[in-house]
Amino acid sequence: MAATVEVAVRGTALVYALPDGASVTVGRVSQCEIHIDDQAVSRRHCTLGVEGGGLVVTDLESANGTFLNERPIKNAVAHPGDLIRVGSTILEYRDQSALRTLSRTAQVSAESDAGMLSVIRKRIEPAEVEWLSSATSASPELSLLQRAQRHLKTLHRVSEMMSGARDLQAVADGSLETIIDVTGADRAAFVLRRDTNAGDEADVVASRLRNPSQGTFTLSRTIVADTIAKGVSTFARDATTDERFLDGQSVIGQGIRSVMCVPLRTTDAILGALYVDSQSGPGRFSGEDLELLAAIGNHAGVALHRVRLIGELERLLLDTVRAIAATIDAKDGYTHRHSERVAALAKRIAEEMGLGADKRQVAELSALLHDVGKIAVPDSILNKPGSLTPEELAAMRRHPVHGARILSNIQSPLVAAVLPGVRYHHERWDGTGYPEGLRGDSIPLLGRLLGVADFLDALTSVRAYHAAKSLDEVVQLVAQGAGVHFDPEIADAVVRLHRRGELAAQDDGARVES
Repeated sequence: MAATVEVAVRGTALVYALPDGASVTVGRVSQCEIHIDDQAVSRRHCTLGVEGGGLVVTDLESANGTFLNERPIKNAVAHPGDLIRVGSTILEYRDQSALRTLSRTAQVSAESDAGMLSVIRKRIEPAEVEWLSSATSASPELSLLQRAQRHLKTLHRVSEMMSGARDLQAVADGSLETIIDVTGADRAAFVLRRDTNAGDEADVVASRLRNPSQGTFTLSRTIVADTIAKGVSTFARDATTDERFLDGQSVIGQGIRSVMCVPLRTTDAILGALYVDSQSGPGRFSGEDLELLAAIGNHAGVALHRVRLIGELERLLLDTVRAIAATIDAKDGYTHRHSERVAALAKRIAEEMGLGADKRQVAELSALLHDVGKIAVPDSILNKPGSLTPEELAAMRRHPVHGARILSNIQSPLVAAVLPGVRYHHERWDGTGYPEGLRGDSIPLLGRLLGVADFLDALTSVRAYHAAKSLDEVVQLVAQGAGVHFDPEIADAVVRLHRRGELAAQDDGARVES
């Protein structure tokens, strides 16, 4: 008997049985053997040829391209289980041993139709969401409008949450919280590919359980790998009846029944997957839930891409700042790595004071830049071995103003946040500092904090005008200056750190020693 292959049109009951040696055309015109009424499909889009029981896919220079497992192809050999996308329509090359042969005109019985609907795998485009297009038809049913309203409300909630997310954890937590809430899933996971070139290798970076007493769970790697590799959304009404997943130990051992898994995608790549499942029997999820989850996956993928770009820009900014700080320190022969040490101290003091991660980052960055204004001070003054004249001292004391003016030209919220530390780190609690002679709480907190960190490093380092003091001596001076030169709260934080031996750590570049 000659070998045959089967090609099914996803989302329909159409299955085409193609004998060995057959060649059919897929396209939008009715003369094509596989006729697809889809405006994204060309009139004659591609051909499917059967050779030796295998399937050869050839693109016919279509407008939108032919894709095999989401990879554009001109001519390629498909294997059982592969997905062929033409326009927005998915064709699946089925293993004939798993399903009986059906002709194009065959009527599907109620029993076989139920089996086909138990598993849905399709590519869902953000602009082609069926619940929305159905709800806006000429005679919409009330249930469709209610479902559309629910989904739009959910997506609005997700959009607001994602727009404020600044890191991976925020994106993952926001996604999973919403998914558990709106789908009724028992468990959900946020999965990321290890590398966009690493195939379907992925790791769970966050998970959420409706009932935390269940402990951790192992998701179906088979389903996740299939979703990431082929870029399609998968919904198993009853995973235990899907032959593709019967070998998955997580499906069998954990009693998983209903499963949904969608890609985390950007316009260019698949970053990972959102996975949800239920152990409370088949039928927990619907096709509409899959579309909603896919839309959330698109939002999360874009948000994750944005977070990664922001992270790269912030790392670039920090590297640039470190380079600037090193250049300024090199200009002054007595302050090698001074800015790095002040940054390490400022970050440590800020943490001791209970400041949040964002404020600690600003303190560190401001400390790295606090002396940038010295670029406007002549080298003859910076490196003068003796005492400065009144005129030279006045020139030196203008460096905070120079620094703030230079940095104010950078249009960045993060750089704007560091300006108070740069401008006011030489102000004193009693009003005797410079450049403005501010007093007490009128000095910005960042300026007060950097003033103490700068004092600690300056007195424990060798300078042209003094020998280095021990850390014990300098901390004692800070304590004595509380309420006079220094903010009492910041001075107390320094004393506490010193008592615990946490002020002199060397790993981060600090050079403060006892």
